[in-house]
Amino acid sequence: MDRIDFPFLGNSIIMAVVILTHVFFAFFAVGGSVLAVVSEFWGTRKKDNDYIRLARSVSGFLSDMMKINGVLGVAIVVLTIGLWTPFGAFLYSTQFWPFLAEGGVFLLLMIFAVIYHNTWDSVSRGMHIFYGLLTAFFSIAAGVLINAIWAFMMVPGKWIETQSRWDAFNTPILSESTTHLILPCLINGALLVFVWTYWKSRKPGEDQQYYKKVNKFTGVVGGTLLFLQPISGILFLLKVKSATEALPAPNPWAQLSGGVAQPFLYTMIGLASVAVICTIFYWVMGHEKGRKALLAASFAMFIAFFIGGFTRERARKPYLVWNVMSMDQQFTKTMKDKGIGGTEQTSGAVVNGEQVFQGCKGCHSYKGQGGTTGPDLTNVAQKYKNDQKGLMEFIRQPPSPVNNVMTPFSGTEAELEALADYLLTN
Repeated sequence: MDRIDFPFLGNSIIMAVVILTHVFFAFFAVGGSVLAVVSEFWGTRKKDNDYIRLARSVSGFLSDMMKINGVLGVAIVVLTIGLWTPFGAFLYSTQFWPFLAEGGVFLLLMIFAVIYHNTWDSVSRGMHIFYGLLTAFFSIAAGVLINAIWAFMMVPGKWIETQSRWDAFNTPILSESTTHLILPCLINGALLVFVWTYWKSRKPGEDQQYYKKVNKFTGVVGGTLLFLQPISGILFLLKVKSATEALPAPNPWAQLSGGVAQPFLYTMIGLASVAVICTIFYWVMGHEKGRKALLAASFAMFIAFFIGGFTRERARKPYLVWNVMSMDQQFTKTMKDKGIGGTEQTSGAVVNGEQVFQGCKGCHSYKGQGGTTGPDLTNVAQKYKNDQKGLMEFIRQPPSPVNNVMTPFSGTEAELEALADYLLTN
């Protein structure tokens, strides 16, 4: 069966758009859930209905947002199965229990988000705060589970040796990466409301004082938490360094410190630095005079959070799952030696080079078809001048610095020969 390729934009762009949209809502699902119940608790304690009004507004947005995010989550699963079938099958199998738990937790999150929003006037304040706490708990639990899968793709850890599903979940960077994900969710949840109320508070009207009060509240919360983010980032980087620097290059730490992930990492560090500096100005100048500084910090954090996803993704390159599955959705030789994903070539069978190239199309295009991550191979015959042996050597073990983005060929020798012949003669 031919692989599916979206016209014009390509598979990677389509997937990125869906994931980034899903991630935006997921940020607020975690941070917004916590912000809502904290606001309600604070308003109840202070007997101030403005904070309770804020919680009610946030809960309404969360209730509607969960429905959209559920659809986006299903879309991601469908696209993964349809566009990256071998990768999806491997990941869903290896991480079966986390995926199953994530589905259950997200369902509970949706249920309690709706209950929390629709019971403001029908239950006691204490019971309603309890519903809010459950919503916040399940939102954080969903983030932890998704991050565990993300962490596995970057640092599989002992799973490479044991193939234990527990080791696939409990990776070396699980704790640090989870903190580094959840904390920005809380920051961005507060800062998103801060940006919204900043805009609303500038318009004269009967609600102006309400928006000013809420703006200060969310500014203080976001501005306080923001100082913790660089600490979590440093701890995360140190853990990646200790867990991966001794692994075969290009390992995640090598990619972060000097490889393809480095530009993304430096950009993220630069944006985080801007956010911290602007937040310092906010505290020094006070809320009224420093709101614009915190506004700049907010936008820097929003962008840095998105770039953080690209940084992790680049850190595991040239693999979909580091040293386990290549960009062409083929298992590495190490995994095939362990009996995972290996296929034996039937003696005397004819190998189709065009079929072998289907795996390369995840990154490379050839005569107008394929991916755009790697260079176009249409003119490869001119470069190698029918030097089949030289081309085979290059594909078999790409030299530095190409090996930062291209994995060694993981197929059989017959498949490699057929692929080289196809590229040189068609």
